[in-house]
Amino acid sequence: MAFERYLRLRMSKFMKPAASIWKMGQINFNRSAVEKHKLSGFKYVALFFDRDKKRIGLKFTNDAKEPDVGKVSTKRGGVTIYAKGFLSHFGIESGKGRRFDIRYDEKDDLFILEGDK
Repeated sequence: MAFERYLRLRMSKFMKPAASIWKMGQINFNRSAVEKHKLSGFKYVALFFDRDKKRIGLKFTNDAKEPDVGKVSTKRGGVTIYAKGFLSHFGIESGKGRRFDIRYDEKDDLFILEGDK
């Protein structure tokens, strides 16, 4: 049997799509999530919070004129959103790394982060 070289770029096929809140106040979608939900083509995001269910909603867009959108940064296949003000405003803890499952809600056109892991 021949040796097969490990390539990091293929790793995303085996990782579960997820989002994380980093302690510097960033929301990050891993490469698997970006590929599955086709997020790399978006430049902006609007952020929402459901106080009752403690869920974060994100609406990705390319419309810079949509009110109160923030920029999306794409690096190394992942997507990062700088959300320190949003997290602080709603009292969402970002002091430790937190991981969330992602669900897409077609009705509201929102990606919902729930189930803090």
